[in-house]
Amino acid sequence: MKRFAARPRRKRRLQRDKDFTGARLSSFREVFLRHGLPGLGLALCFLLIPSLQLVFVQSLSRASAHVATYALALTAILVSLNAYNWFTDRRWNLAQLGWILYLGALSFWEEWVFRLALPQILEGQGASVWGAAALSAFLFGAAHFFTLRWKWYWCVGAAFGGLYFSHQMELHGDLLLVAAIHWIATSINTPRPPRPSSEQDSDPHGS
Repeated sequence: MKRFAARPRRKRRLQRDKDFTGARLSSFREVFLRHGLPGLGLALCFLLIPSLQLVFVQSLSRASAHVATYALALTAILVSLNAYNWFTDRRWNLAQLGWILYLGALSFWEEWVFRLALPQILEGQGASVWGAAALSAFLFGAAHFFTLRWKWYWCVGAAFGGLYFSHQMELHGDLLLVAAIHWIATSINTPRPPRPSSEQDSDPHGS
């Protein structure tokens, strides 16, 4: 009788193998504790600085003047991302919705930290606008290397993405708009919540 070879397990697309930064991340809790929570803490710390509070408020001025329009747009993005995931996998559950909402919140505070707060601080120390943007983009990519354990070339891609987001921020000065672009890109790139290594039929955030 002919024997069939076992199907090889799909390699993780984004994460490196175990190295000095630790083992692979295979649960939402690990992703949140290593990446999401530190980013949220940094975002809140920056909001304690009075000069940055003004920057934050100004970045939301357009949204505050058109609340209904922005609420409708964000709802449309949420529905579209869930529809995209259902179309891709032909399945949907509350964990999927929670993951997409988490990526939306993550995109918001990452854009606040890396496209507004940190560049403002660097410019205050004498850096040029694009010098501050470039350094912030580098730190953005480096954060993904050390916290999410992404492979180096994905981190380089994240850094170039950070430059693009800085360009959009410079053009529009709208934090929610840039965060929405980030949200869509991140959700398409990492569409499924983290799963244990035994269930590597998905590409989790930092997978």
